[in-house]
Amino acid sequence: MSDTDVPVSRERLLEMMTAFKSTYLLRTAVRLGVFDALAAGPADPDDIAAMLRTDARGTRVLLRALAAAALLKADGEQFTLPEGARELLVTSSPQFAGGIVNVAASDWEWDAMRDLSEVVRNGGTLLDTNGESADFPYWTDFATHLTFATRPGAAFVADTVLPWAKERDSLDVLDVGCGHGLFGFALAEGDPRATVTCLDWPTVLDVTRQHAERAGLGDRVRYLPGDAFEVEPDGRYDVVVLGNFLFQFSARRCVELVRRLAARLRPGGRLVVVGFTAENGPPSADYHAHMLNLLMLAWTHEGELHSTAMYRKILASAGLGAVETAQRPGLPLRIVLGHQV
Repeated sequence: MSDTDVPVSRERLLEMMTAFKSTYLLRTAVRLGVFDALAAGPADPDDIAAMLRTDARGTRVLLRALAAAALLKADGEQFTLPEGARELLVTSSPQFAGGIVNVAASDWEWDAMRDLSEVVRNGGTLLDTNGESADFPYWTDFATHLTFATRPGAAFVADTVLPWAKERDSLDVLDVGCGHGLFGFALAEGDPRATVTCLDWPTVLDVTRQHAERAGLGDRVRYLPGDAFEVEPDGRYDVVVLGNFLFQFSARRCVELVRRLAARLRPGGRLVVVGFTAENGPPSADYHAHMLNLLMLAWTHEGELHSTAMYRKILASAGLGAVETAQRPGLPLRIVLGHQV
């Protein structure tokens, strides 16, 4: 089915117009601890209000809305967790995913997108403090709350790079705009020789360090605070990783940065770009990528999701040869990998 085969209907329009209500419903329930309050078993609104220290009427309205959205089950005035909620929405669960609301439903994104019509007229962000600002608080939240694609994406990087790395005498990794650091850490977990240098804003690196310690990698990770366009990494590296980073900038600035980083690669080294890309096929095939592209329009001055073809040109213009691309079924991220000659 092509994009034009999907009819525009009243039902579809209404769903889009009211989607923000379900977003705020879920975010509120996670932040108040509704799902934690029901982890021990069924409860009524008064019991839950007492546990959460919330208004009884407000709690009752919230619980019924959650049941209407199938995020809770209701039996009269008794509310329980439905299938899947205990694993994904109770904070003590190893699979807890509720924290992602701080990223996917953040006030930072809402503020950037709330006047999208003016953003489009302007051709870029209207915000003084935006995605390119030093120590932008959103990036700390992004590093803290791992998305559904983070660990699979890290495993994808490791599976792509480590078979080649076995033939190397060393595996020194530079993770640029590292955020959580998991893309670089996956290489260190898969190869005991590996060391990782993480480059990001100082406040983000505080979170990166916590992830490294939890992974037992504290003694194999060093930290390089600052702006990736200004900080000059010391030493040479076998692998440079750019994860979910380059789409914040124009192709021209990407070339500028990649050239600097390529010069830091050892002979035969690899530069790995991993993240969402905007391909030339039907936009509906890459829905989340195009929504992210809207955010980049509202959040940066020149940022834009690039296609794998554009990344191939960017890497080639930096003198990197044998540029390869890779994709994994079910994962929205793509890898573009260049070889230092």
